[in-house]
Amino acid sequence: MRNLLIVVLVLSVAVSAGARNMEGSYVEMLSPASIAPGETFLFEFGVYNASLDSEWLTDVLITFPDGWVINEGSMSYVEVAAGRPSWDMMVPDGPTAMWLDNDGGYGELYGDEYTTVSVEVTVSDVLYGIPIYWCLKGDIWGEPPHEVCGCFEIEVSPVEEQSWTNIKAMFR
Repeated sequence: MRNLLIVVLVLSVAVSAGARNMEGSYVEMLSPASIAPGETFLFEFGVYNASLDSEWLTDVLITFPDGWVINEGSMSYVEVAAGRPSWDMMVPDGPTAMWLDNDGGYGELYGDEYTTVSVEVTVSDVLYGIPIYWCLKGDIWGEPPHEVCGCFEIEVSPVEEQSWTNIKAMFR
């Protein structure tokens, strides 16, 4: 009977440890529903931390395709809960928008919490590399993985085909 109790305890610890990580955390694109080349859009994303073992999200990184421009000063201020420090927003060189935990704490988005972030982006005239990539980084508490990444596709609105007649009509 004693051996059975030990086996049950070991198994319960193993099962709970296996579920302790950031798996299931995600970023979803809330808007826009579609894009068009050469236009500026406000991209809004939902961010969810699915950690069951107190791993808090420290960083949210969203990388747009090459040639897309993150408009300076357009990133959202994020405060998940009143009185809790918020992410510092940083627009680096290149197409990656970053919300970072730079206050020395353990993270900003606790387990089973959801928030939104937004950034204004000018889409390239030439569309290529349409997937948007994202990564969520944790405070390395609990079991790995401490980073979860993914991507999603964007629907591109068709561009009206211009004929020479239409172009000539614009200059009359």
